[in-house]
Amino acid sequence: MTTSSHDERRDDRRRATGASRSFPGMAAGRRWCAAAALVAAACGGRSPAPIGNVGGGAIGHVHDDVDGDGTPDTVTLAGRTVTMGKVSLQLPDDVGAETARVVDLGPAAYVAIESTPEDEEDATPEWALFAWQGGALVLIGYTPAGELPGDGTVRAESSNCGQETTYVYRVVDGAMTLDEDATVVAGIYREDECAACPHVLVATGGRLHFVGEALRNLSSPTLEAEDALPLPPVDGQRELVVVLAEVKPETTYLDSLVVDFGGARVSPRACVGAACAVDGRYEVFSAWERRRFVFDVPAGFVGVPVLYARGYYVRFTSTGP
Repeated sequence: MTTSSHDERRDDRRRATGASRSFPGMAAGRRWCAAAALVAAACGGRSPAPIGNVGGGAIGHVHDDVDGDGTPDTVTLAGRTVTMGKVSLQLPDDVGAETARVVDLGPAAYVAIESTPEDEEDATPEWALFAWQGGALVLIGYTPAGELPGDGTVRAESSNCGQETTYVYRVVDGAMTLDEDATVVAGIYREDECAACPHVLVATGGRLHFVGEALRNLSSPTLEAEDALPLPPVDGQRELVVVLAEVKPETTYLDSLVVDFGGARVSPRACVGAACAVDGRYEVFSAWERRRFVFDVPAGFVGVPVLYARGYYVRFTSTGP
């Protein structure tokens, strides 16, 4: 997991923007890794070419060729099984599965599993993107279901706080990553039009279900606190999968996350990252990034668990009119 203090990250989360929809080139600034439930990708230097093609880059790349064998690929989805040629993949419960397709970003092609979280008002369809690595399809991150201009990026738009945000995503070091230098926030910020807070999703029946928001109204470091959110009832299951997803132009700083099962507070399984304890170390994730947590349900527990999250979030800002 990525860890950071707020002072180290706060200023870097601001970006210079203008009113017009421009897409500046990739600058030499920092990049942040997208969450991936099936692969751990570390941030750092940039890869010279995207993964997923023989030779890398656009030269020699065959359109829709995911595995780099020189021929276009097709993909099918049957239930929760994804098949591409002779390779099949069983999707985990927290990856929604409605349709499957090959998306070609120009330099490389990937498999996109599209879904829309249930029970979420005005939910935006999203892609879970899989790359060909080591003879298998590997999850490299999530993006909104967006446009493919053919320049190695996925681009998507959203509105919040009276502003329009154009997100730009690209593959960096094997992870689908929000390019914050190319992401544009335009318009006048209006507090009374804001809908914020990271969304909380629970995996049940092979689908992600929206259950509410975490860190509600804790929109600055000075407001950092712990809040509580009741989750769907548990009856007989042995584990609880919770996903925190950023779907707005903001950055979440999560200090800790636990689930209370009838008075017993349980930390995420195999927790080794920043969200394991209240210690001022933050799990940091930004627009359309997500974090997945698995909690072991105490034996015999039946009832309503409660999610306790401690931290805050900071909205993107704009210098445009």
